[in-house]
Amino acid sequence: MIRNEPIDQRGEPNPNLFYLTCPWLRRQLARLEDTGFIASLQKHISQSPELLKDLNRAQAEHAAEYCSLTQSVSRESRSRKMYIAGASDPRLLKCLHAHMAYFLVNDDYLVGQEIQAAVVDNWCPDEAERCEGWMEKIRKDSGCSKGI
Repeated sequence: MIRNEPIDQRGEPNPNLFYLTCPWLRRQLARLEDTGFIASLQKHISQSPELLKDLNRAQAEHAAEYCSLTQSVSRESRSRKMYIAGASDPRLLKCLHAHMAYFLVNDDYLVGQEIQAAVVDNWCPDEAERCEGWMEKIRKDSGCSKGI
């Protein structure tokens, strides 16, 4: 997961403050989306006051964080509510990968917990080779020690 700048180099808004980078997990989430999971989760949320309240909380926090990061740009960009994945309605889900990325930063996000529970394989079978090797390269290239 990475954290994006809220405004791109052209001055356009980037709706994903948090972006899931793991190709394995992104593929699992795409498969889940293909099964109609977003619609079934949306229905579950609409029937659960606790999940709806938590979705609204997460969306409000995301929008506030986005707004606080755009103080140096135009008034129009600052005033726009930017919900997770750029959703126009905070009650609606859009992209599972954006909600999963938000969950990885905010593990108390109940909707994210629901999404994670639905993913069949959270970890790729070659995690040690792919992810650990990739992280070691990043550490080496950035000068970070292993403990960071």
